[in-house]
Amino acid sequence: MIRNNVSRETYLHWLLLALFFAYQYLLRCCPSAFTNEIRSTFSIDANQFANFGVVCMLAYSVLQIPFGIAMDRIGIRSMVLFSFAVCLIGQYLFTNASSYEMALWGRILTGVGGAPAYMSALKLVADTFPQKLRGIFIGITGMFTLSTVVGNPWLKKICLEQHDWRVAANHLTYLGAIIFFLCCWFLFPKKSSPSPHSCSPRFRETVASVVMNGKVYLYAFFIIGTNIVAMTLAELWGPSFLMTKYRLGEQAAVNVTQLISIGMVLGELFLPIFFVTYTKMIIGVRLCCAGLIILFSILIDGSHWLDLPFLQVMLFLIGWFGAADVLAFTLGAHLSTPQTSGFLISWINCIGMLGEPCLQKWVGFSLDHHWSGSMNPQGLRMYQTADYEFALRFLVIVMILCFLCSYAKGRKRPDDSR
Repeated sequence: MIRNNVSRETYLHWLLLALFFAYQYLLRCCPSAFTNEIRSTFSIDANQFANFGVVCMLAYSVLQIPFGIAMDRIGIRSMVLFSFAVCLIGQYLFTNASSYEMALWGRILTGVGGAPAYMSALKLVADTFPQKLRGIFIGITGMFTLSTVVGNPWLKKICLEQHDWRVAANHLTYLGAIIFFLCCWFLFPKKSSPSPHSCSPRFRETVASVVMNGKVYLYAFFIIGTNIVAMTLAELWGPSFLMTKYRLGEQAAVNVTQLISIGMVLGELFLPIFFVTYTKMIIGVRLCCAGLIILFSILIDGSHWLDLPFLQVMLFLIGWFGAADVLAFTLGAHLSTPQTSGFLISWINCIGMLGEPCLQKWVGFSLDHHWSGSMNPQGLRMYQTADYEFALRFLVIVMILCFLCSYAKGRKRPDDSR
């Protein structure tokens, strides 16, 4: 039974979980702020650099399901404190790695630690907030990606001042330690987690009903076709693409790329307000897909000399339309119960998030496959505009498929029975 009254303590717990989500999200985006510095430190090409995003997101995605089940059974606090500690260890290893392989292990641990961050906040919302508020608070949770808007330029500024990306990344570790201790002190300080449930036949049947529900996979593909394609540009390849095609300086390219996150922040808040019913949510996903297709096509195949203000508007709108994942998660939350919300949300998130390492790896592989052969004085591969255009066009194909799926399947209403 969903409670209609939300206590002040519940709002505090939600805020702490949202801060954890914001922090691990900032860690995931961290390499994009130091693309050239990291490549130079470890002497790696684009395909190897892409692995920093790939291994992190693979660990993040694969562990969604076991962590979601564990959260339903042992409670939010235990899972969050354990995973947060692992996240901090991973960031420390990545920042202070003496080899490329050690840095990869750090990114793997970062992905492991960050896995339950988003679903913990969404589970709390699904279990304790009334249905009419779920979309809004799921959207507000997504708004905490604002951390990258402030965090990445801040990290880049420290890097440029200190001439060392490791100094900036260590500052990020200290910030995480502060949030971790706040969670230790305030997150469910009393024993509030439910006792473990036995794996009854009814529970197993419920799990099977989630796994066999086609709507779950539809919602997950909505995430891939909107949010994931936008984040592939924002988290890893955006700054280097803008520097190459539009001749932006490194700091300017990082700052402009943050407009994707700003647009996403506002979209996470307003899309649930504009599209409140199932039919409207499907229409919202469809409109977001169409907008992304147009914007990516212009960005990839448009003039090399687009005005900076026009670029800024385009990237902001890419973020706005990329926030359609909030509609998919809200649809999924309507199908959940307190006993299965962690599993259902994690299942959707796992499938959706698996799309990010796949797309990131594709871009890195395509860049190396289409590489023109040029290198800089340090011996690093230099990728031309045509290389990036070739690699990024696949993202448009993914968005077109998402648009077609929403149009073909969107007429069926989900079973909202509790």
